[in-house]
Amino acid sequence: MFQLIFRGECQPGTDVQTARNNARTLFKASVEQVDRMFSGRPVVIRNRLEQDQAEKYRSVLARHGMVAYVEPMETPEPRARSNVPAASATPEQAAVKASPRGGSGPQIEPGDRLRVAGEKADEVLAGSSLGLDPVGTRLAVERDVPHPVFEHLDEWTIAPAGTDLGVEREVPPPVVPDVSHLSLADEPESGKQ
Repeated sequence: MFQLIFRGECQPGTDVQTARNNARTLFKASVEQVDRMFSGRPVVIRNRLEQDQAEKYRSVLARHGMVAYVEPMETPEPRARSNVPAASATPEQAAVKASPRGGSGPQIEPGDRLRVAGEKADEVLAGSSLGLDPVGTRLAVERDVPHPVFEHLDEWTIAPAGTDLGVEREVPPPVVPDVSHLSLADEPESGKQ
């Protein structure tokens, strides 16, 4: 497996501002994310790629003025086995592990997600107000909405199938051009075989 690394370098003939604008458009990134990408420190753009996929991504970045490198991924060390057999573990037991900050959160192995614009993305997102409520939480206050009332339905009728519901108007017959004076002639032979 391979990964695509970006170190903030630009292609010859491409100025940094153009490459930054291209990166912002290409990755739909914020200014802060682009700043981290062009900080000079290595940033993993994509990982877990076959070599031909990685080369395609590298060439796309090159067309947008950025120099990227295709490098082999390090093979992960074998994971320690849990006391709970995998077949009997609940999804919560399988997914939750102590986080490095001392709390608990979902287990995220290196390479299980796409890391874009540096290692500090989790810290930046941790300061945001975005979050998920528990399943079943209402997003809006429930209101009673009165059901529509259809009055005078007895006066309504349905037209039979095929009835023209538009305004009836006289349409002139189509004009057919006179082509009686036209004829077809054979093309002269031009030595074609």
